[in-house]
Amino acid sequence: MRNVRWSMFNGQYSMVVVSLWAVAIWCFFQFYYPYHFFFQEQNQIFLCSWDYISSYFERSGGLARLTGDFLTQFYYYLYVGAIILTFCLLLIGSLLYKALRNFHVSKAVALILALVLMTFVAVCHFSTSYRLSSTISILGWTLLLWCISLMRSWKLHLTLMAVSLLPVYLLFGLPQIKKIQGPDLILEKDFAVDCEYYFGNHDKVIQMVEGSDRWTDQMLLFYNLTQAQRGELPDHLLKFTPNYLGTFEKIGPDTPMLTIRNMNELYWALGDMTFTERAAMMTNVFSADNRNVRMMRRLAECNIVSGDTLAAEKYLRILDKTLVYRRWADHVRQYGNEIYQEKMQMVNRRDTITITDNAHFLMMQLLDTNPDNIVALDYILCSTLLLKDLTNFKRDYDRYCIETGKPRLKPLYQEALCIWLAGTNAPQEDWEKYIQLADVFQRFQQYNQQRGNPAFKGTYWYYYDKIKAPEI
Repeated sequence: MRNVRWSMFNGQYSMVVVSLWAVAIWCFFQFYYPYHFFFQEQNQIFLCSWDYISSYFERSGGLARLTGDFLTQFYYYLYVGAIILTFCLLLIGSLLYKALRNFHVSKAVALILALVLMTFVAVCHFSTSYRLSSTISILGWTLLLWCISLMRSWKLHLTLMAVSLLPVYLLFGLPQIKKIQGPDLILEKDFAVDCEYYFGNHDKVIQMVEGSDRWTDQMLLFYNLTQAQRGELPDHLLKFTPNYLGTFEKIGPDTPMLTIRNMNELYWALGDMTFTERAAMMTNVFSADNRNVRMMRRLAECNIVSGDTLAAEKYLRILDKTLVYRRWADHVRQYGNEIYQEKMQMVNRRDTITITDNAHFLMMQLLDTNPDNIVALDYILCSTLLLKDLTNFKRDYDRYCIETGKPRLKPLYQEALCIWLAGTNAPQEDWEKYIQLADVFQRFQQYNQQRGNPAFKGTYWYYYDKIKAPEI
């Protein structure tokens, strides 16, 4: 009796260890790596229609891919991604341990192998190219091993294995493991800022970027987008040097996928629906199976703003077939004109054929249509200032601020105008016309007496003298 109790205790102890290891993995992914789940959810789409579901069984591994993609759509919800992964790992570890014990492998060896396999699968999930369907595939083969282990003789083992191999392969296929890597915490920060911006948590975007000790171009892109839509881009442009606006990017065959994905957000904020749609379409092309639910939403929004309701309905009908986004589709269908009323005023209404994705040219078109487009105005002025291109800055400032009778009185612009006026030996009346913030003129006089002094960091004068302009 004592031996039976000891054996039961050892078996329970092993399951406790497997469970605790699964919980530890959950903690890591939930608290240190959660935004990779959001990225994978946004980078695919699952439709609840027979035509779509039946397409999964046109090649091997249909059940694994179907189950994996079905579950991935729920990554949209907080905590669910880590819970799904942990549950799968717990099943894999438990089934492997029990199968090995049924084959009379020692408890210690069986436990170690179960933990190793769980860890290996968890490590695979560090890569964005690794999909949940591959974990389901591993789970399927582990389940087969467990079923075989229940047979009482080797003859039955071999018989069940021979009978089951082909069906299991057809249903679960083989896991697709392209590369093994460690956790990419820098990319996780990029995804974090991107997703919080996507969810509309703009205060959190600012807090995350300003609270970080290291910044990437992607983080700065969304930080600047947030500030621009608040009308505060020029107030924060020089907070980070070098800075990144995204306006110097051009989409081509060598453009990284994440850059293409982000460009649709820039064009959307500026109000150019044509290039927003182009970037969204290209992101779809580079997504898994050419399907991306985030871009489906954006394409629907683009066509609503552009007034093409038939095209918008095409994408909304696709989203109607999803479990997560069908409510969003209904809401946009009913209230789209109200939701995007401000965005509709930003659209370029002129009959033009654009043959370049030069952002400066695109922003000029938008401002010629709607001079009150503050996002486009700040982006066109801040872009030329980053390049230290005062000639184009002055031209654009005159065209969209002075001639419209709506001067944009921001310290950054006033500081840049001081350099222009001083460099052209402008008469006193020009100084009075352009420089309307008295403290700016006073500080400019002080700066000229001690040029390059770090005490003036954060001013455009210091940037113009000391900071290297970005190369384009």
